[in-house]
Amino acid sequence: MRFRLLVILLLGLARPLHAEGIEEQYRSIFSVAALGTPGPSLGLASSYTLVYRGLMGHAAFAVAREASGRSVWGFASGASTPEAAEALALENCRRTLGPVQAECRLLARDAGLAGGPSVPLVRGSIGPFRWSPMLLRRGPQAARGAVIWSHGYGGPERDNRNTPTPGFVSILNDAGWDVLRFDRNPAEDALYTSLPRLVGGLQAVRDAGYRHIVLGGQSRGGWQAIMAASARPELVDAVIATAPAAHGEASRANNLISGLEDFTRLLAGLPAGGPRLAVAVFDGDDFDPDPEARARLLDEASRSRRAPLLALWPSGPPPAAIRGHGGGNDWRFTALYGACLLTLVEGPEAAAPRGLRRTPCGGG
Repeated sequence: MRFRLLVILLLGLARPLHAEGIEEQYRSIFSVAALGTPGPSLGLASSYTLVYRGLMGHAAFAVAREASGRSVWGFASGASTPEAAEALALENCRRTLGPVQAECRLLARDAGLAGGPSVPLVRGSIGPFRWSPMLLRRGPQAARGAVIWSHGYGGPERDNRNTPTPGFVSILNDAGWDVLRFDRNPAEDALYTSLPRLVGGLQAVRDAGYRHIVLGGQSRGGWQAIMAASARPELVDAVIATAPAAHGEASRANNLISGLEDFTRLLAGLPAGGPRLAVAVFDGDDFDPDPEARARLLDEASRSRRAPLLALWPSGPPPAAIRGHGGGNDWRFTALYGACLLTLVEGPEAAAPRGLRRTPCGGG
């Protein structure tokens, strides 16, 4: 009996030690140090340590750096083979070389350094959700909770299942959140079919042992994330929606009025006491009829809602401005606004950011 008890205790100790070893190796792979010297630019550091991790396998990252530190890079996601990912990453890097006098080299393939340490891709699923393959999974007992990310919808002929999660999701992953993806077949991705699957899958995540759930999404994925949180607010702690949309391109005549009216109703569906909500809108978004009007609606709602509500509307003149329907995928959005998204999710209610923010968030 004593021997059996000792074996059980040793096995219990071995699991967290193994998990800690994987996490330590993972962090060394996706560290700024892996980029070498001199210290990389903010763009390169963010693109590799945060954005690249949200890609789908097979993935690869290539970089060219001068001794002065000037650099360019390129990456590939969802390739058919590892070799195809490497070739495409190098091609994308060389395409951006311009005046940089350096040779593009392969830095990473999937979740590992070229010729160096690696960790296996995360596989499997919970209900209708599958794991984001290159983000760290700790399991329901060790993780703070689970983020469920939903991609956008581009019509029945455009498959978005290999669309990467944005870099700010990697910030949540670093803070202890496991990341699932709600990937849908475009042939059966109407809102009236996908929304019930999303809502129905929330309980499966809780049943798996995750104590907290954050819903996130871009475009239609963000819109239906807010709808799902309205349907089951007791299961959702926070929602992050970038460029939420459900009406097609804003140039269509009916969208200027109906898009804003439906967005107003979308916000009204969330209970005043929660979940927490962050919405990012962008100038130059072909699917947003009036970013300024949306930002104003969000700002007004934040004053009457008990739960924190944050509106992000990046400012700045072109070409530096973060613009367009995919603005949330821009590494600059992660670098400038990732801190306050993390604080919105995790901070005490009194300290959580609220209202409209146009300037960078800094510490949140």
